[in-house]
This record gives sequence, C-alpha cells and structure tokens, in this order.
Amino acid sequence: MKVGFIGGGNMGEAMIAALCRAGGRDCAAGGENFTEDKENCTASGENSAHDGQNFMPDTQSFAACGQNSANLEQNFTSRERDFACAQSGSDTKLQVLAYARSKNEALRKRYGVQILQDETQLAHAADIIVLATKPASYEGILHLIAPELAGKILLLLAPNFKLEYAQNIVGADVFVARAMPNVAAGIGASATALCYGEYFDETSREIVRALTAKIGKFYEIDEAGFAAFTGIAGSLPAYVCAFIEAAADAGVRGGLPRALCYDAVAAAVEGTARLLQSGRRPSELKDAVCSPAGTTIEGLAALEAAGFRAAVMAAVRISPSFSGCYPRGR
Repeated sequence: MKVGFIGGGNMGEAMIAALCRAGGRDCAAGGENFTEDKENCTASGENSAHDGQNFMPDTQSFAACGQNSANLEQNFTSRERDFACAQSGSDTKLQVLAYARSKNEALRKRYGVQILQDETQLAHAADIIVLATKPASYEGILHLIAPELAGKILLLLAPNFKLEYAQNIVGADVFVARAMPNVAAGIGASATALCYGEYFDETSREIVRALTAKIGKFYEIDEAGFAAFTGIAGSLPAYVCAFIEAAADAGVRGGLPRALCYDAVAAAVEGTARLLQSGRRPSELKDAVCSPAGTTIEGLAALEAAGFRAAVMAAVRISPSFSGCYPRGR
C-alpha cells in the first residue's frame, strides 16, 4: 500500500512524520505493517461516525458510472484483498512517497521517504494520494493528475475545497475524501475530521480509517461541519499555545523560571484533557476546583470580565475556513 503526499506543508509533513514514526525510518522501503487498529478506530465510540451518514457500497452507483465502473470494481477487488491482509495483521506494507518541490530533500533526509519526480509520477505510483499543498494550487494539480487517479483514493487536506468540486475534476471513478487533521498528527495525537465523496465504498473507507488512526483520533462528520471542526480542532493548537504562553508569562512575572512555567502549564493542560477524555464534564471539573470565595473562582471572574469565553467563541467563528458558515451580526 503506497501513500503519496503531494506537498509538504505543516499538515502534510505532520502526517508523514506520524506514518514514518509508526513504521520506523524504513517507511520508504516498505517497512510498515499497515494493520488496522480497531481499538483506535472504534473503541469507546471515540471515533464517532456521523449518525445515519454511513455510505454503504451501492452497486447502482457503480453502474451509473458507465465505463468508469470497471475501474471501480477492479480496484474494489484489489482493496478487499489489501484490507483483508490488514485486518488479519499480515504483511501488507505501508510505503510513503512524496513530491513537495523545494521541501523534497528535507523530507527525504528527515524521514527517509521516497521522492518522486513530479505530481504526475507520484499519482501514478501511489494507491492513496494525499493532496497537502496550499488550497490555491488544488484545482491545477487535480487537473494535472486526474488521468492517473482511476480507482484510487484521493485525500484532500484543504479546509474549504468541496468534495463535489474535486469529484467533478477527477471523475466518478476516484474515491475522493476530505480530512482535517491538526499539527499534533506529527506525534500521533491529532483530532481529525473525515468525510467521503459520493462514490466512496466501504472497503476504501476502512483503508482511510486505518490510515487516519495512525495519526490520532478521527471523527466522521458531514462535510457541512468541516468549517466548525476546523475552528474547534484544526486551529485550536494555536489558541491553546497562546493560553499556555500567557499563563507562563504570569508565572515568570511571579518569579518562576520560564522553562518550568511552560512545562508545568502544559502538564496541567494535558492532565485536564485526560480527565475530560475519561468522561468528566468541563463544568463538573470547573466546579470541583472552585471553592467558595477561593482564588480559582476569582481567577475565573477575571477571565469573564476580560471576555474570555466570547473571545474563544469569536476565534473559532472567524477561523479562515469559516467564511459564510455563520450569519454575521448574530
């Protein structure tokens, strides 16, 4: 199973790092066992498939594709075989390929990935193509690589490039999906949204799920929710870092070393996140920490007086991909 990355931006490189870390530095030589981790994919309902939105294979959809259906059906058989190997834990290999123009040499040295000569060669060689360039270049690249994509999986990382538009460019015989990871993908801790195009079959979904599980948690949602997800998860690391930096500044102001402040605040944020992931509610934890007339409730009052909640909601709302998602003035 060859996964090819076109582009090496923050999200693309983070995914490359996670995949190569999962398989060691031999990923260019196919040293990764591409096995589905069902605990990562489904345990505790953490990877929440959107209610009622599961798209099961539809033979009528295949038939409607005319001549393209032959490509789909042939590739479907191949993917059934590949995924059966993945489920049984056998030796299906994951090989990472890349073409990222000026970043080619850096990616090769850093991760040991195989570098291809151009976008077309990569699309021809890979089974899964991850488009990780700037959104402005998507349309031109899709037109360029479309002849190489029949029966393959195309994963789009742009926050606002619609599935239907991409599908119209590449054709009905390509399995098009969107993913919205965040920078924590590089350490296998991303919160990633997934949605699938009209012609996506269940076997190809399972392959995408298994791949995405290697970079963290994933959530299958409607495409209409992608803008909101970008605000609460894609952009959130920047907001959290701003909070951590501000809290650390306060610690330095109180006489503590900056390195200690960064580490202590990050540990406190991580511990709180783990408590929430154990099933505790944010309001419950907040109330447990706030004693009557105590320092914590006074601190929360200071945050509210400064418009903390409103500022966070405004930041999420004006995330770059949020244009037109919410009516202005409400």
